[in-house]
Amino acid sequence: MPNSPSLELTLSALRNQMRQALNRSLGEQGIALSPPQTQLLQLVASHSGICAKALAERTGRDKATITRMLGPLLAEGHILRSADPADGRRQCLSLSASGQQLAEACIKARRQVHETVFSPLSEAEKVQVATLLEKCLNR
Repeated sequence: MPNSPSLELTLSALRNQMRQALNRSLGEQGIALSPPQTQLLQLVASHSGICAKALAERTGRDKATITRMLGPLLAEGHILRSADPADGRRQCLSLSASGQQLAEACIKARRQVHETVFSPLSEAEKVQVATLLEKCLNR
């Protein structure tokens, strides 16, 4: 199909558009975090006690990258680290009170960006897109 849009280019452009919109939204709120850091906050908020390895698996990033991204969040006290009671070698992550407030603001900003970007789609189409993307992730 010579006139069909390139999936690669379309996904790349959409990702860039979403990242720019999220950066703008975060900046307007005075939040100096990268979109991937907001994703980590969102995951820790919804999975208290999650470890860095699980964050890496859920985000598709390597553990070293996750560790680097967590550094400032830990240093600023937004994310707390504690030993896993089942395996003392592993660290469990949770949010502090300031981390919870920051996560709520980030989740709201992320949700608004997604709602805007996907507003042309019906609810059924959104489910279909999500299902197809999950299929690709779980290959």
